[in-house]
Amino acid sequence: MNFEDLQHLQELHLTEEQFNLLSQENKDYYLHLLEQEILLKKTKKLLMYVPNPKQELFHRSKGTIRSIFGANRSGKTTAGVLEFLWHMIGQYPDWYPEYNKMPKDKPIKGRIFAQDFMKGVGEVILPTIDEWIDSTPGGPFVAEKFRNPIGIPCKWVFKNGNQFDILTYEMATQQCEGWKGDIAWFDEPPPRDKFIATMRGLVDAKGRSWLTLTPLKQPWIYDELYIKAQNDPSYFCATMNIWDNLKRTVDGKTVGYLSQKAIEDFEKTLSEDEKEARLHGKFIHLTGLVYKEFDAGLHIIDKAGIKKHWTRFCAIDPHPRMPTAVLWVAVDEKDRLYAYDELKFEGSLKDLAYAIQAQEGSLTAHRRLIDPSADKTESKFTNSVNIRQELMKYGIFCERAVNDVDLGISKIKEVLKPDKILLTGKIEPRLVISRFCPNLIYEFQHYVWDEFKMRPEEHDAKEKPMKKNDHFLDCLRYIMNSNPMYHNLDEGEETTVTYRGTYVKNPVVVETSEYRSLVEDR
Repeated sequence: MNFEDLQHLQELHLTEEQFNLLSQENKDYYLHLLEQEILLKKTKKLLMYVPNPKQELFHRSKGTIRSIFGANRSGKTTAGVLEFLWHMIGQYPDWYPEYNKMPKDKPIKGRIFAQDFMKGVGEVILPTIDEWIDSTPGGPFVAEKFRNPIGIPCKWVFKNGNQFDILTYEMATQQCEGWKGDIAWFDEPPPRDKFIATMRGLVDAKGRSWLTLTPLKQPWIYDELYIKAQNDPSYFCATMNIWDNLKRTVDGKTVGYLSQKAIEDFEKTLSEDEKEARLHGKFIHLTGLVYKEFDAGLHIIDKAGIKKHWTRFCAIDPHPRMPTAVLWVAVDEKDRLYAYDELKFEGSLKDLAYAIQAQEGSLTAHRRLIDPSADKTESKFTNSVNIRQELMKYGIFCERAVNDVDLGISKIKEVLKPDKILLTGKIEPRLVISRFCPNLIYEFQHYVWDEFKMRPEEHDAKEKPMKKNDHFLDCLRYIMNSNPMYHNLDEGEETTVTYRGTYVKNPVVVETSEYRSLVEDR
């Protein structure tokens, strides 16, 4: 019996009344066919799996480290277990790409990680495996299973010689070291040390790994897997909504397993923050993002291509015990904003000034702003030196920025919102960020509202951002609070100034305006 026979038989399933009308001989034959159908489903069910569109992207990806950040019941674990079982059994659906199939000239060794043995393995991993294959030792696939002291089968050996182990995040990291294998599957967020230990074991075989998880914890995954997947083709990430697993018809195929009522009933049990992760697969540690309008695919550009006549702004956020943040933003003729460069600097004020001049080259800022706290003789930075005035000695003339946090946040949110360009019909935001500004991009993706859950009576009820991951965003806020606009400056008013310093090997000739005389009087 082949797949066509099975499909035909499924279409001709008899009702009880139809069955009773058969002769005894035909009844016996029909029951025999049902037994064959059950047997074929047990041995071939994993080849009959129909992925939803996002599951299929995962299976077809060429990435060596693949991730599905999925909501609860989104189908992420199903995708993970089937990817693993295909490689273990050595059988693949017809649509599965050749470039992802494992070679059959040697035994394949694998690993599965879960949260713990009782729940993660006993209630999730094992039932999902049993759902798709007959896992009985001596059956069509499995030769032997070896159980741990609590009765969980933690080592599996297949009849084709392939084998895998099941480990948990509760185990000591030392128990995860020293392994060498070909594939690894992490179900739910792994601690970084156990992930790294397993990845080391995949190096020799140039192996592959994948993660299927609801992003409720382990924030390192966001930076080291999710963000990397935006630029590095060896990483793949898909975010799955619970609605991706809605049972429906796509291109003539039935995909998904959940009814609309089941999803809606589950939704009613969750808080608003839980919905972000458990329904939409979003990282729960970022549910309080200040700039949810920021979209890496929309706001990040490869190269800004700054024109010399554009109006350029520079903002400086100095710090006594951490690197000083410097950001440059240009405004074009249509008042579009380009965050095109940044500087993270540790050193003296003199060296900072020379570093800024070297970084700017011929694109000298027309207007510079600095944290107003740096314009005090006695400040958080020093007991005797006014930072703004000290920088002026080395040619960096700044004016005090407007340090209104709420105003700045609202202005940044405004320029992040995409607008439709009337002439082209394209949807574009007013602000874009060059990839040369990785610190600013990182802060956009990590700047969150503070939470006062422990002692709310001791804090202002007004919502405030957490004072963390904000130094380059502070620079952007200073610039936005100055209402940056394009100005067609009169080149005739500009004079030539020559700088020399540690960060400039040779004299650098830059064009600057009489603006410095204005800020000296402030």
